Amino acid sequence: MFYYFSRFLIRLALPIYLRKLIVKNVASVTGKGPFLLASNHPDSFFDALVIGSVLTKPIHTLTRGDVFKKPAVAFWLRQINLIPVFRGSEGRQYVKNHDVTAQQAYNALKQGGAVVVFSEGICVNEWRLRPLGKGTARMAHQIWYGPDALTDMEVIPTGVNYEHFRGPDKRVSLGFGNAIRPGDIRTNPDEYEKWLREFNEILDARMNQEILTLPPDLSKQNREAEMDRFFGGTVEKRSRNPILAMLGILGRGLHWPLYSFFVKKSAKLTARSVFYDSVLFGLLLYLYPVIVGLLSILVGVFAGFQIGLAVFVLLPLLAWAGSKF
Repeated sequence: MFYYFSRFLIRLALPIYLRKLIVKNVASVTGKGPFLLASNHPDSFFDALVIGSVLTKPIHTLTRGDVFKKPAVAFWLRQINLIPVFRGSEGRQYVKNHDVTAQQAYNALKQGGAVVVFSEGICVNEWRLRPLGKGTARMAHQIWYGPDALTDMEVIPTGVNYEHFRGPDKRVSLGFGNAIRPGDIRTNPDEYEKWLREFNEILDARMNQEILTLPPDLSKQNREAEMDRFFGGTVEKRSRNPILAMLGILGRGLHWPLYSFFVKKSAKLTARSVFYDSVLFGLLLYLYPVIVGLLSILVGVFAGFQIGLAVFVLLPLLAWAGSKF
């Protein structure tokens, strides 16, 4: 239930937080499944939020296990279908959890679900595909050729691309590539290591077709030109309509103190690491509706129900206007 509630809030919040969301070839993941979505990982938990927001079926996401070490945090992460992946480097006591992780992912796939795996293994804020680990290939081999095999599973190369990695007002592109099926790999599955290498070569090529690649030394002007090309042209930052422009100014002015608080809190909690965007969006996602609700009740008590209801409706609309105009 919490997963569906969160997805509902995310679908309401993303149009405010993002300048533009472009989704390519979503038809490739609207069938019965099962689907293993092999994605790049440039923006921490925010990547899974973007992917999950556009799919009709719920997703399960494999994510780093160290964030599950606190029981209270682990409880809420599991409510939104996150599956921990522990590495041997994190301690031998976690090695036994590998089988649990694999079984949870397999159970989701067996029910025709979608599992997201970040094939690079780590998150880095940059515009390129990093070298792929072997984790996705191993999962695919196990699911296609292991006990109780799921030969109808498709691996979907997935690319998430951001205009920037710090806060709202950005263009985002989500692309789903051509599916990889067992017959696409010509190597005999019994030649395990060779099979893994060929799988990764195919996955790397198909993922790169969905991912924006920019050299790190590219000038700001050339980077902006490449961004405009990739995201389909420039976007008008503010409306020339005076009424909409005034609504935008009013929305930004009313929300600036609260937004500034969340920005500072997120920076302090994450030290502006790769988690910054996810934490900022998460705080806004869950706390902003609570604040609006409490404020509306307070206004309603002193000024009447109708005015309180108007505050409840108008504040989110002004937040949207502030982000768009």
